[in-house]
Amino acid sequence: MNIDIVKARDLSDAWYQLVYKLLRGDCNRVVYTIDSGSYVGSKRLEYQYIVVQIDHPGTRPLIPDIPEHIGIPNPVESMQYVEDYFTNYLMNPELEENETYRYSTWIVPGVERVIEQLKGSAGNNQAVISVGGWAPNVVWEGDMWTEKDISPHVGDGEMCCDTDNFIDPGTGQRDPACLRLIDFRLDQDNQLHMVLYFRSWDLWGGFPANLAGLRLLQEYVADSLGAEAAKMVCSSKGLHLYSHSISVACKRVNLHEEFTLESWVEKFADLQRLNDA
Repeated sequence: MNIDIVKARDLSDAWYQLVYKLLRGDCNRVVYTIDSGSYVGSKRLEYQYIVVQIDHPGTRPLIPDIPEHIGIPNPVESMQYVEDYFTNYLMNPELEENETYRYSTWIVPGVERVIEQLKGSAGNNQAVISVGGWAPNVVWEGDMWTEKDISPHVGDGEMCCDTDNFIDPGTGQRDPACLRLIDFRLDQDNQLHMVLYFRSWDLWGGFPANLAGLRLLQEYVADSLGAEAAKMVCSSKGLHLYSHSISVACKRVNLHEEFTLESWVEKFADLQRLNDA
């Protein structure tokens, strides 16, 4: 596994750079055939490990810049979508009937604790929210937490459940949360930085919407502290483009040479054979 590091101006710039580098091969990349989770049987082109530093993530709009003449849809519909994502998925823990979790399952119990920890405490290393894994065996109903068996793997009377073992009723497979860590750093200049880790991350449709919504979370915490929402640092060992996104991604970054996963895999195999000879 090899690490790539990208420094970006804002969220749109980060997204563009990452799409371009992955398609051009200006990075350490690999192709995987998907055997579990979403899109079983298709392929994904993936960074081996990526770290992204975004210096001005609050620059509006928070969504990608798609010039009209390119003729492709924006992967994030609008800023209204981002605001709804923040309000309903990151900050509202009430589950729909077909949901087993939301990121808010962990963010809502953790965010007020984080704010209290950071008040007047620059350099605090405890202001972190872990996402996924074990969670209280309760759901948010109305205006209170209610004990409820939300997982078929939990026995009567157990206080917690392993959400990473939830079975998606639609696919019959496990689908643990992609976002795993939200870490905050308040520095001595009263700037609040956010550090994120994703176990798996769809670069085309997931990355821009996720980061836009999480930027609103960063601003919420910063406002609560009277601090400035500053940089974001993100990392993942699974940032990828699905095969069905390749053609539209090429159009966005103006790659005129036709790119397919199949042709790249063939070229990669030829290079490997030469290196092994």
